[in-house]
Amino acid sequence: MAATTVRTDDIERARTEVGRVFCPHRLTPQPGVRSVRLRMTARRSGGVGVVDLDYAQAVRIQPAALETFYLVQIPRGGKAEVRHAGRTVTSTPDIASVLSPHDASDMHWSEASPHRIFYADRQTVDRELARLLGRPVDGQVHFDVGMTMSTPAAVAWARGVDFLAEELSQPKGASLLDHPQVVGRFEQALIGKLLLTHRHTYSDLLAEPARHPAPGRLVRRACALMTEHHGEALTVGDVAEALRVSVRTLQDCFRRELQTTPMAYLRARRLDAVHAALRAAAPGTSVTTVALDHGFAHLSRFAGEYRSRFGESPSTTLRR
Repeated sequence: MAATTVRTDDIERARTEVGRVFCPHRLTPQPGVRSVRLRMTARRSGGVGVVDLDYAQAVRIQPAALETFYLVQIPRGGKAEVRHAGRTVTSTPDIASVLSPHDASDMHWSEASPHRIFYADRQTVDRELARLLGRPVDGQVHFDVGMTMSTPAAVAWARGVDFLAEELSQPKGASLLDHPQVVGRFEQALIGKLLLTHRHTYSDLLAEPARHPAPGRLVRRACALMTEHHGEALTVGDVAEALRVSVRTLQDCFRRELQTTPMAYLRARRLDAVHAALRAAAPGTSVTTVALDHGFAHLSRFAGEYRSRFGESPSTTLRR
């Protein structure tokens, strides 16, 4: 999970190193440019990753179809003219470009246009979309090429990408994402948020009203499943998949039957489990370790939720 950093002024090495991270491509300096000043940091975990890429100079980049992954390219400055899937987008810090696996691309990056690039494996995207829909994906997923980054949903998603980059840059053992209970859920959350935030070929299906003929029975089955398996690396998507419904349907049923969300219910069960574990903990046990063991990555938020539920801090419970 360690970050890989490459620096070079040699255009052939730049092409090779970037190709290793993504795929083979043509890299051509724009007229009047003789070399590049590549600065690249690549981080990867499971089916997602974040790459910071800067050529410093104006270049043309021409990859063939990506085939096995998606990219969301967010300029930190400057601009990029991106032609993909028959559309051309002028990408700036306010407009990201989104490349789907099925078409070649032709991109002209201006000088001084460092990019933060989110990588998502195609199979991981398909799997998360199937969870959201409640059925397998039976066709290709094409995202719109231009993604507006100024909406509240896009800002929240980009904040998650920045968090992913920061945690994947930490040394082994020092990242919240080292923990198996956390990394899978965070990956699913990022891809799920992208699928719900940015338009693609299945967006209309995701927006359809979610109804179930027996909401009470579905909620009871979901609650039993989450209570029994709350200590595992379980997500709402996993619960929906196990019950053969979409995430939207599960959320709608919880809202109607319990006036809450599946995630809030699962979080409450995990808080109860943490409370029990802290009360039974042996000397030397760490609150952080127990929280991470139960899937709580944001420790300050966990502490606030714990206090709200039990009227005391986790450390107070531990000392009893």
